[in-house]
Amino acid sequence: MDVKLGDNPSYVWQSLPQARNLIRDGSIDPTCTFCGQSDETKCHILWECSLARNVWALGQGKLQKSCSVMPSFCFLTHSMIERLSAKELESWAMIAWSLRNARNRFHFEQCQTQPNAIFKAATSLLEEYQRLALARQTH
Repeated sequence: MDVKLGDNPSYVWQSLPQARNLIRDGSIDPTCTFCGQSDETKCHILWECSLARNVWALGQGKLQKSCSVMPSFCFLTHSMIERLSAKELESWAMIAWSLRNARNRFHFEQCQTQPNAIFKAATSLLEEYQRLALARQTH
């Protein structure tokens, strides 16, 4: 599959830093900010958490029907790359980014974003990205 993620494909995941460094330093509690049920790992925040599952349920197709438990974020990423079309993979990446952004807003600004608002934000960002990518190709 030929997937275009810009000049630095690892940027998407580098921009999703884990709380692990802060946990190791004893600065924060490792428990998920949203559900309080599990440790806050990349995989939990973006895939397994009840909030994340509610956001993914708003989508269609393979994303909505995917297994909710993955052994690691790396495994999840590889699974998505293998299963999804380029368009679906772009959507997956944008929803994951929007989930992380919502988590950060909740953690740092005490502003909780509802699943439908997270999904709408991801959809809007993806549409804007696709519009700009198309404009770039035509120039």
